[in-house]
Amino acid sequence: MKKNFLLLSLMTAMLLSAAACGSGADSQAESQTPTEAATSAAEVTEAPTEEETVPPTNAAFPEADPNAVTFDDGNCDFAAIVCDDSGSADGTLSVEEVDGNFMLKYTDTATTEENLGELVQKVSIDVTKLLTPEQYGLVNSIGFDVGAKAEADAFINEDGDNMTVPGWVGGGGGTVTMDDNWYGFADYSASEINEYALERSDLYHVEFKFLLASGGKKWDAAQEGVNFLIMRWGIQNLSSMYIDNITFYDADGNSIPLNGYGLAAEEGEAEPEETAAEGAESEETAAEGAESEETAAEGAESEETAAEGAESEESAAEGAESEESAAE
Repeated sequence: MKKNFLLLSLMTAMLLSAAACGSGADSQAESQTPTEAATSAAEVTEAPTEEETVPPTNAAFPEADPNAVTFDDGNCDFAAIVCDDSGSADGTLSVEEVDGNFMLKYTDTATTEENLGELVQKVSIDVTKLLTPEQYGLVNSIGFDVGAKAEADAFINEDGDNMTVPGWVGGGGGTVTMDDNWYGFADYSASEINEYALERSDLYHVEFKFLLASGGKKWDAAQEGVNFLIMRWGIQNLSSMYIDNITFYDADGNSIPLNGYGLAAEEGEAEPEETAAEGAESEETAAEGAESEETAAEGAESEETAAEGAESEESAAEGAESEESAAE
């Protein structure tokens, strides 16, 4: 009986000890859980790292065709502003270097905040100073790059904020063809370039095509005053227009050399020589005239001398006659 009691007590003690160990393990596990949860919560609520925002920049200027008008020499005497009606803008043309690239710049002096969108910027390109008459009929299309630069912050976005951006860049163009009729090229719209993010938009490539070239709707070698018009309308801010890389293409898409470019300047340089030659010829003629006058003067002098001689002879004859009378 006593042994059984001791055995029962020993087993009870062992059970209590095991329960105590198990309770300690559970307590330890429970004490670790909040720490892990806190760590997880910290990972979730930790502020994300802010990435640096890089402001947009203009795309690189397009590479020009070897036969393109690039304005690199600063010459733009073949371009002129057209202001032929009340809806035309006006201003000045110049060649401006932007990031190492030269372009034709139309500085608009007529568009204001009060008439935004009402005026059209028009530039006429004199083809006779770029191509020879033999090349006129080869032209099937004309390519060029166009863009704009904001000169104020009159553009207002959807939030009502003023922005220094050029806004939409688009327009059209046209020319007079060999049948003396106006031919309108398809309109262009530079919707995908950065007109609403940058002060200066990227350049947009435009191609004017003679879609009816096979039917004679193009230029001809006998045509005089060949030119074409580049227009920009829908102006949303006070802004300048840029034109670059004017290129003429034939029916096969090959660029046409500018055989007429610079010929006027060469003729202008030769003109003074021709004038000098004409002047020299005039001097030679004058010299010949002076020589003739001198000869004539000598002849007159000779005649005068002869007259004097004849007068002397006459006097001598009269003297002889007097002597004869005295002798009688």
